[in-house]
Amino acid sequence: MQPIPQDSICDPAAGTGGFLFTAYNYVLDNYERDLNRDQKRALREKLVEAMELSPKVGRMCAMNLYLHGIGGEKVVVHSGHDSLAAPWSKEYTMILANPPFGKSQSLLFVNEEGDTEKDDQVIVREDFWTSTSNKQLNFVQHMFSLLKIDGRAAVVLPDNVLFEGGAGEKVRKNLLEKCNVHTLLQPEYGIRPE
Repeated sequence: MQPIPQDSICDPAAGTGGFLFTAYNYVLDNYERDLNRDQKRALREKLVEAMELSPKVGRMCAMNLYLHGIGGEKVVVHSGHDSLAAPWSKEYTMILANPPFGKSQSLLFVNEEGDTEKDDQVIVREDFWTSTSNKQLNFVQHMFSLLKIDGRAAVVLPDNVLFEGGAGEKVRKNLLEKCNVHTLLQPEYGIRPE
């Protein structure tokens, strides 16, 4: 992805922030000698931003970024916020993400008999190409909505999610029509090079 100091980088499913501090370190390794003190401070405070649903994991992300020299007095981690719930008010030049694995977005509840049940939660947003309960497809659509024009993204998705029919096909077609797609890999299970 080769981030540069002028980028604004977001991970909407940041976990502990691994992609973000790696991107920050890449920029430092390649551009630090060309930056003055104010530019280095801006890089530390503004280059990366994280979104994380779990407040506990969000705190770990903030600490991890801070321990890697990112943030200075403030580390931007939006934790406890469901990044899929509504359009985000900011756009970024780069998205780096490995959204949570698992097919369905679901709510856990206790029914009248006292048993635990799951209810698939279909995400409906006007800025999405399709409504689905598939978390990975919702994250892909969300990431597209977060990108500035000419922004770029690198996303890790499991289980051939973009090669399925229905919502997967619709998302894949929109990506191919609306984006300059570099690579979509469909893994071949059980085949290993010798």
